[in-house]
Amino acid sequence: MRPGTSAWRRSLTHLAVVTLFAVTTVAQDNDDFMGTVDAAPWPWETRKDEVWHAQQAFLTDLRQPMRNGMNVQTALEAWFKVEAADQTMTKEEQIAILEAGQATIAAAEALPQADWPDNPSGVELKFLESLSLPDYDDIACRIVEFEADELTQYGVVLYPKRDDKFPLILYLHGAAYGVPTHSLPWLAELSRTGYVIAAPALRGENLFASWYTKKPEYVCEGEIENLKGEVNDALAIVDGAYKLPQVKPGKFGIIGHSFGAGVGLLTLARAGDQVACMVSYDAWFTNPFRYYFDRLSNGYNNWLSWEEYIDLPIEEQLPGLMERSIVHNAGDIQAALLLFIGGGYSGIFHDTHEHLIEQLKKFKKNYTYEIVPDGGHNFVLYYGSRPALYAYEIQTTWLDKYLPPARAPAAAEQDAPAEGALQE
Repeated sequence: MRPGTSAWRRSLTHLAVVTLFAVTTVAQDNDDFMGTVDAAPWPWETRKDEVWHAQQAFLTDLRQPMRNGMNVQTALEAWFKVEAADQTMTKEEQIAILEAGQATIAAAEALPQADWPDNPSGVELKFLESLSLPDYDDIACRIVEFEADELTQYGVVLYPKRDDKFPLILYLHGAAYGVPTHSLPWLAELSRTGYVIAAPALRGENLFASWYTKKPEYVCEGEIENLKGEVNDALAIVDGAYKLPQVKPGKFGIIGHSFGAGVGLLTLARAGDQVACMVSYDAWFTNPFRYYFDRLSNGYNNWLSWEEYIDLPIEEQLPGLMERSIVHNAGDIQAALLLFIGGGYSGIFHDTHEHLIEQLKKFKKNYTYEIVPDGGHNFVLYYGSRPALYAYEIQTTWLDKYLPPARAPAAAEQDAPAEGALQE
């Protein structure tokens, strides 16, 4: 069975999926909306004072340099100084601080490229237990434990129970809650075509996004880092997976959705020529500078932990955004990239994907950008829906081209199923 067949659809349960970004990806009338710049007050609001107007002028000048990854640290220091002002600071003093900060924006230089750490190596996957998936007796599904940055992490590995070696696909889930249990049949179906699937939970998450096993102790150590440490989690499970006897040496593929697609794109950049291809569904945080600006300017909230991030020293904030930005590190991508985004909504996800496309064109990268008709942000999770089936067909063709599966021989030639071995 391949994705999209009637037999495959019957094997999946119809699910209504709500993830982290469902409430933040509402339709927006203006795709280039970046905050409250020049917004007129409502009739019942009091008249905006001089400080408000100075703030709007500041934000107008900051918008494009911030989007482009310029070093606007001095300007941000001025902004937050005014934001933290108490009643002893006069309006005139606040305006003077804002105007002085604003005056530095035009001369801001580009931030240096990200200084990423070395990729994890020497990782071992430890077998914990097997899971049984209805209708997939021919697919092994195993919970594994591994280490990343001295943190204990968990994941799931799936592979066909036949004597062969299979290309590796790294699957990175959306939201920040763990591997969705409803995705396991979909992953098993993909594995059945001839792949090993490595699906890690990420630091700070439960292994599974919903209760599945009677093992609540499967909780990844660490805290959610908004695409920083999570990239090491992804690279670590890949390093460990290559030591499994079922994994074919060579390049691997990546599939990710939303939060996981954001992690996957940075994994793609850091892994370089180790990756054959990636399939991205509605990636989050492709340009974190834009997300930062939206929150700074009282725009849409697509970064729920922004208030915690700005508690960092300002001199750490901008380099941290650069480290997390695939838009500003697109030149490091060396593999074929298939980008999907739902066409049934608009806003920051679409806008920042356009920023990414600009950079992919600039660096002459091999990419395809598909806007899926009627697809919402989570369309890929509604497995039997028309938008999902539309994308799956394209995904299958893409994988066949860039990372062909190790297909099973004719039934009469198949050997007896073999469980294989993971390290105990």
